[in-house]
Amino acid sequence: MNTQETNPAPFEHNQVLLEWKTPEFVPHPRDIRWFLAAGILVLILIVYAILNDSATMAIVFIVLAGVYYLIHNQEPKIIDVRITELGIDVGGKFYPYNTINAFWIVYNPPFVRRLYFRMGTKSFTEVKVELNHQNPVELRRLLAGEIPEIEGAQESVTDILIRLLRLQ
Repeated sequence: MNTQETNPAPFEHNQVLLEWKTPEFVPHPRDIRWFLAAGILVLILIVYAILNDSATMAIVFIVLAGVYYLIHNQEPKIIDVRITELGIDVGGKFYPYNTINAFWIVYNPPFVRRLYFRMGTKSFTEVKVELNHQNPVELRRLLAGEIPEIEGAQESVTDILIRLLRLQ
């Protein structure tokens, strides 16, 4: 019985086919009107909680507003994206092709330039990668040889709402 395992090529020998730097998300500019509207909404929610004698709910709304402000008031990190012979590396996290079910590209500049790929897990996790100014035709050509493409797929309703409401 042969117990020798076949090892895949070491990561150092994984040739990079396409590479770019991109922010982890595209920040949407927020002016004073946006902050006023968000503040009024949070205030309405807090008043609603108080009128319903729910101090816990009011505290939750205050904490959620504070956490949102702290998390989303930061500049996005610049990450490296690499399309390689063996998979996709996004900011140091490697996704082998055999774990990716499908991909699609939503390209509607200047609003959306994004690569999506769906992982082969039970929950169908979607990974989103900003294309920045990367050529989508070249990217599609490289990925189509390795992963099935979902043609005509678009942004999810959640992604559209996040973009339109400038939540990220």
